[in-house]
Amino acid sequence: RELAEAYSVNPATIQRAVSRLETRGLVTARQGSGLRVNDPAESGDISLIPFWLEATLDQPAQATSILGDFLEVRRVIATRLMVRHRDALLTHAEPLRHAAQRVLVASHEGVDALRDADMAFARVMLGATGNVVALSVLNTMARVLEELPVVAEAMYAEPAASTDAMARVLTALLAADPDAGAIIEQALGEVDAHTLSRFEALLRARAGART
Repeated sequence: RELAEAYSVNPATIQRAVSRLETRGLVTARQGSGLRVNDPAESGDISLIPFWLEATLDQPAQATSILGDFLEVRRVIATRLMVRHRDALLTHAEPLRHAAQRVLVASHEGVDALRDADMAFARVMLGATGNVVALSVLNTMARVLEELPVVAEAMYAEPAASTDAMARVLTALLAADPDAGAIIEQALGEVDAHTLSRFEALLRARAGART
């Protein structure tokens, strides 16, 4: 009731909001004890990433740190799985080449097209490994890119860099390069580093435009 009065909304609206927060582990509601706000680092799960990023867009350094942590996890998982399941990936060589070709075409069609093609390529790649947890990470990444256009803008600002990284990854895998893991890690790491730099710059520019 106090929250409803403070924000001039119906108590039922507050109840729905609290229920959603509780479902995501962000608050704990106990009758007679009120609400306890939980630390998302201790009680949150990967589904919080898009919300966590959105909530910190006005804090460029913190938002960039969160995105950086997420990209690192994605990169480590992807690298490990691609190297471990190389033989399975080779059986999907044709679908991978087709998906890669679509990325090359989409690189001339704008951010949205490149985002969709890149996610489709990653889905074929991770799908070949059979790891459903890795696919859940990919699905979260796709949500972030779709719901927060500033992340997609930062990630795909230089299409040539994205397609070059993809080509290096495919070449290392298909050629059975003994250093494939290091090559993939470096290629993905360079893209992520550029993404983070552009992301923080975009957020700071937006903050400056509002002041």
